[in-house]
Amino acid sequence: MENLRKVFVTGVFRKRLVNAVDGVSFTISSGETLGLVGESGCGKSTLARVVLGLIPPSGGRIFFHGQEITEARAAELKKVRRKMQIIFQHPESALNPRMKIYDSLVEPMRIHRLVNNRREEKKKAEELIELVGLHKEHLDRYPHELSGGQIQRVVLARILSLQPEFIVADEPTSMLDVSVQAQMLNLFKEIQKKFNISYLFISHDLEVVRWMSDWVAVMYAGSIVEIGPVEKVCENPRHPYTLTLVSAFYAPANNVSEFTKVTDFKAARHLSGCKFYPFCLEANSVCKKKPDLKEVEKNHFAACWHL
Repeated sequence: MENLRKVFVTGVFRKRLVNAVDGVSFTISSGETLGLVGESGCGKSTLARVVLGLIPPSGGRIFFHGQEITEARAAELKKVRRKMQIIFQHPESALNPRMKIYDSLVEPMRIHRLVNNRREEKKKAEELIELVGLHKEHLDRYPHELSGGQIQRVVLARILSLQPEFIVADEPTSMLDVSVQAQMLNLFKEIQKKFNISYLFISHDLEVVRWMSDWVAVMYAGSIVEIGPVEKVCENPRHPYTLTLVSAFYAPANNVSEFTKVTDFKAARHLSGCKFYPFCLEANSVCKKKPDLKEVEKNHFAACWHL
């Protein structure tokens, strides 16, 4: 992703521009996971949809295996699209309630003509459903007959039917019970290791991101303010916002008042300089200019004038 931007127009009589994604750049290597962490409303899900072409970017470029896909034609995009998939936060919304699990599972294979006949199709469906920890009998059920964790497994199986190389996981476990979350996270790791899949793993839970990711990017008001190896960022946060985020996450539940004042993105999105400027204790006049990400230690970058 290179300088990716997404601007929305709001209002009926007085139109305003909202910078949902503002100049985001990062790279994900084969078989690695980049965790994207930030508060609700900071632009994580919008970025996920822009990356996959579900909504068009307002600016910037997207490359997949060196090929720019931002302006790709429909035929070219179709070839790439099956290699780039997404797991949504609400898995039940991804399945047609009137279709049996079998039909939902094999539909992508039919669209992309990945199977030659019904016997091969059935065999592939049974292999996929067992790969994600379910059984053949689940194929004859409807979505409402499965639990949230089971539905998420079906969604993952359907994605794997297309042999993807890159998966965006948009808070895939936030709607699940804690015990089921752990099972799904382990499954994601196993699948990644087996098929060498790259993940963009989006969450607001630092512990989950820390366990799942090789790298982590911290997002605030549409911008990446810090990015680096996950342990470096969590153990030694350098940007004032990341420091506040980490401190608040690991603070006792009754001691997070200092964090509530930095969650107002409405004003921050319209600033031309550092988005965190109104809430930063170290801010001065130089912060009215937008800082670039700069290397503060090896492979660890932060966007702050005071580093």
